Amino acid sequence: MSDKNSSNAMWGGRFASGPDAIMESINASIDFDKRMAVQDIAGSIAHSAMLAKQNIITETDAEAIKEGLLIILSEIENGTFEYSKALEDIHMNIESRLKEIIGEPAGYCILGAQETTKLQQISNCGHVINVMQ
Repeated sequence: MSDKNSSNAMWGGRFASGPDAIMESINASIDFDKRMAVQDIAGSIAHSAMLAKQNIITETDAEAIKEGLLIILSEIENGTFEYSKALEDIHMNIESRLKEIIGEPAGYCILGAQETTKLQQISNCGHVINVMQ
């Protein structure tokens, strides 16, 4: 797991410097919620498809997002995905990698989405989240 800093950190731009290492360690949930990667990816694919259907993003961007997310899923499944505690959670880790793969359209995954909405989408994808395993 990487501890590299990223300009995509959730606190980015609000403070003159990053959080102390102890706060980063306490706040990061990646060690726990990386088990929800498949569900997060499914939710992001569903969300971007909905955005395209509503003409909020283009079909081309939605397809790029889907293809990029499937690459990330493959990396996770074969153990080559590099998690970063600096990015705090699974969604930020995935979004950061997606941006490396497809560029700006990666940011569209969060348009109009809140975490409660994403969790509902994940449930609607037919996946069972069992975080207590």
